[in-house]
Amino acid sequence: MLVLDVDSGGIVARMADVALAGLPRIVRVDDEVRWRGQVLTSLGLMALSLWIILWLAEGPVQPLSAGAVFGTALLLALVLGGITSRRRYAHGMLTLRRPRSVVHETVADARERRVRAATAMFLGISILLLLDTVISEVGATAALVAGAGTGLGFVDRLEARRWARAEKERESRIFLMLRPRALIARMGVQDVYELPTTASRDDDGTGDSPGTFI
Repeated sequence: MLVLDVDSGGIVARMADVALAGLPRIVRVDDEVRWRGQVLTSLGLMALSLWIILWLAEGPVQPLSAGAVFGTALLLALVLGGITSRRRYAHGMLTLRRPRSVVHETVADARERRVRAATAMFLGISILLLLDTVISEVGATAALVAGAGTGLGFVDRLEARRWARAEKERESRIFLMLRPRALIARMGVQDVYELPTTASRDDDGTGDSPGTFI
């Protein structure tokens, strides 16, 4: 439903929001990857905390078996995640180009999307861990989530630093495309886009700066 404001500027803004609602958006790579790393790390720490609580309460866990699962998951996450991260970064820097028609995600939309994504992930993992405590006597699922989440989160946070460093060196802002209904950026290889910052404008002031281009 389209709600009209009294002033004409508000009407135009609301109509623009409706028209752009189904379009892909671009988000800062370093911000998105860093946030994803923080969420994955939090999921891993939550699973590890649950396992420790069950262990201290003498619940159905086996420290040696769960420790082996945790170590294996952590090692695989670091190795495979590191390889994927390098491929993402290398592919992004090779395909770096200016976007033709883009819509920037607003701060409010980003906050709402991230809250929904984090809620869905934490709720899903919580249900999985609760079921695991009922049907398993090892605590392997908690160990698996803890190892994989901690490893992948660490890799993402390192990658975010690389993107931030690339932006500083190129005096630009680097973005990735997010599908209209996506809650989180996909972890595979994808193209990225670059827009120069205000500081990198031409001397005559006609250079481009980040904004919404339609």
